[in-house]
Amino acid sequence: MDSLQKSTLIDLLLRSDKRRKILLFLKDGSKNIEEITELLGSSCTAVLPQIKKLTEKGLIEQENKNYKLSTIGLIITEKMAPLIGAFEVFEDNLDYWAQKDLTGIPSFLRLKLGKLSQYKVIEPQLNRMFEPPEEFVNNLKQSTEIMYFSSFFQPSCSGFDQNFLKKKTDSTFIFTKNLFERVFSPHLEETEDLLLPKNSTLYIYDDTSSVVSLTVTERFMALLLLNKKGKLDRNLLISSESEAIEWGKELFMYYRGLSRKVSREKNNCPISGNNSDMENTLIWKTL
Repeated sequence: MDSLQKSTLIDLLLRSDKRRKILLFLKDGSKNIEEITELLGSSCTAVLPQIKKLTEKGLIEQENKNYKLSTIGLIITEKMAPLIGAFEVFEDNLDYWAQKDLTGIPSFLRLKLGKLSQYKVIEPQLNRMFEPPEEFVNNLKQSTEIMYFSSFFQPSCSGFDQNFLKKKTDSTFIFTKNLFERVFSPHLEETEDLLLPKNSTLYIYDDTSSVVSLTVTERFMALLLLNKKGKLDRNLLISSESEAIEWGKELFMYYRGLSRKVSREKNNCPISGNNSDMENTLIWKTL
């Protein structure tokens, strides 16, 4: 295949939104012309020329009244889907991504950013700059399983409210070491009660990260990143799509694998040399 033929095939795939959608649609199985026209919102007259071009290049085949991907078409579409997803992620909000520091996302997950193709970026309102968005809080309240990573001190504690957080069946927190040492005092039991429910699991990540916070539940995932200048702009990426939630879980598990689990224990130690006077404080112990 010479360079002109290669260029023709690339043009065929990338220069027509209709052809891309047809190929991705057929990835799930054979479809008839009515299903394809309904997907595209176009008439049969407008769709058939695109199908003809894909058929002539050997990417799709006709089987009775249905169309399906050929073996070559299946191979190409499998590779094309992540690329198209990445296009959609960046194209929908290029300014947002261009300003973000993505080093906190490992390379294998940066390659899967296409899984976030269905998302929104919520900009904070001026009168609620330090409060989490209402959509975030409402989703959190309806979630039963919470995974939360944080590397940056936020006075609002990212919207976590103990009245509903303590009722959660499963909650796991990862804090960077610097954040943990700043927020948690071994002499303040009320600090421990304020931030963590009794049924939670806590990990400490000893390094730093450009991921300010990551929240993942069975309902949604939300991501907050530093910009390239190392500053926080509070534009929250949020998605309720299953692929985005799975991507968020992978990122959370990546950090959990690099973190150490800690437990809380009572420290009943005598103070001032008097055995009857015990210091009843909390200590944190690496497991």
